[in-house]
This record gives sequence, C-alpha cells and structure tokens, in this order.
Amino acid sequence: MSVGVYFHKDLVFKDLEFSSNVEVLEFLASKLYEKGYVKEEYKEAILEREKEYPTGLPSIDIKIAIPHANHTLVNKATLAIGILKNPVEFKAMDDPDKGLNVSIVIMLALNEPHGHIEMLQRIVKLIKNPDTLKEITQASSCEEIISKLEPYLIA
Repeated sequence: MSVGVYFHKDLVFKDLEFSSNVEVLEFLASKLYEKGYVKEEYKEAILEREKEYPTGLPSIDIKIAIPHANHTLVNKATLAIGILKNPVEFKAMDDPDKGLNVSIVIMLALNEPHGHIEMLQRIVKLIKNPDTLKEITQASSCEEIISKLEPYLIA
C-alpha cells in the first residue's frame, strides 16, 4: 500500500508564532477545512485526540509533532506543515508525561485507515536526519521546505 497525498505550498506555513500547541493545531486544522480537505469536525477531533494520544516525536535536536484524526473526517488526503518560529510544547508520543519543544508540525489528513502507520514510518526516516530538519526550519521559502520534505513524505 502506498499513501497518496496532496502536498502543496498552500498548506505549508513558515515562521508561525503561537504560544501553545492548541493554537498551532487550530490554525492548521482550520486551513485544511477552509480548503475543503477535511470535514468541519476535524478540528475538534484533532484537539481531542492530542489530549488522549500525544503526537510529539523525540529526536536529537529539532522536534516534530504529527497530529492527526480519524480518516473518516478527511475528504482528500493531504498534509499541512507548520514551521514554528519558536517551539511550543507537545507531549511525547512515547511518554505523555514528557514535554517536547516542537518546531515542525506535520498535520496528517489521511483518508485510508492504515495510512497513518505508513506515513509515521516515513517521518521516522526524516527524524533520523537532523541536518534535513535543521534545513527545513531555516528554509527561506515554502517551496524550499517542500523540496526538503518531499523525498521523505511523498512516495
């Protein structure tokens, strides 16, 4: 199986400034809804899921979060990418008591039941490359961010 996703600069946001993970999640989910990729309930589902099942991924330097919600709330498979100017705390996926200062948020809007597992495997490969993560956070344009992410996220 291969997850086919739409990945375009209209869903890549750099230099975002938020004070909490809730603000980041609301912003990205709202953008997905505005563009018709997800159903209205998606934003609330993302927020609720993050409380119960945190999505921060530990890594050497730059931390990533991969929030997502049920595939039934997705109209068209896509990713929304948020690059934060200053990290915000997300709880760690492997230890919900641990806070991680996340700089990159990859919101998954996948319409296949098992698509999240495949995408998570791709993101783990990205996390293992700290130089690429640093380049993503320092990118000067959304196009540059996409060019750095595509080899990992798009099969």
